Order: sequence, then structure tokens, then C-alpha cells
Amino acid sequence: MPSVQELENQIAELQKQRKTALRDERNKDLSLVKEMCKKHGFTARMLKGYLAEGRNRRKK
Repeated sequence: MPSVQELENQIAELQKQRKTALRDERNKDLSLVKEMCKKHGFTARMLKGYLAEGRNRRKK
């Protein structure tokens, strides 16, 4: 039976692997979006309604 310290080390290693995998997947998806935007001529303004909301800016 593994010790508590060994389990904590395994958890930390898995969290690092998860973070790396998520970053790699995000970068792959972002490059696909960029490629499609260039291919079809989409602009940020055209996609604005379909993208996730960012920070809310205060109105002056």
C-alpha cells in the first residue's frame, strides 16, 4: 500500500500532466480557429456574438 507522501507526489504529477495537456489542447484549438478565420476571411467583429464574453468594461 502506497504511503501518503507517495500518493501526494502522484497527485502533483498528474496535475502537472493535466495542465500541460490542457495547454497543448488549447494551443491546437486556437491555431485551428486562426486557420479557419484566415481561410474564410472572418474578423473579430464578425465573430463577436459567437465568442465567450470577456471582461465587462465600465461605461464612461
